[in-house]
Amino acid sequence: MCPAGGGHQREGSGNYSLQLDSADPGAQHEWRWCRKCQGLWFSGNQSDGVCPGGGAHVGIGSGDYSVGSGSGQLGWRWCRKCQGLWFSGNQDSGACPRGGGHSQEGSGDYGLDSA
Repeated sequence: MCPAGGGHQREGSGNYSLQLDSADPGAQHEWRWCRKCQGLWFSGNQSDGVCPGGGAHVGIGSGDYSVGSGSGQLGWRWCRKCQGLWFSGNQDSGACPRGGGHSQEGSGDYGLDSA
């Protein structure tokens, strides 16, 4: 479910891989898969964020995913408003379920590897 409406579009997207239950000290842990919106959100804060599917993200059934910096495709950011992961490399702030565009304030520049 996309906050801009309908489903996400994957045309032109890479096939990305994530680290699951990794011991890599250079990676940021506590990213979860939301079973409602199918997106990634950061669970390491005191908020479950805002899900485009309504309410908070749901991490039931998710592993502990890690994202790193400095490897793979850079430009992935954490949104402080919804806790989600989004791509900032298109000079577009995307659609945040909290309204308006995503905010990269306080975010690192994460890199995702292609599978």
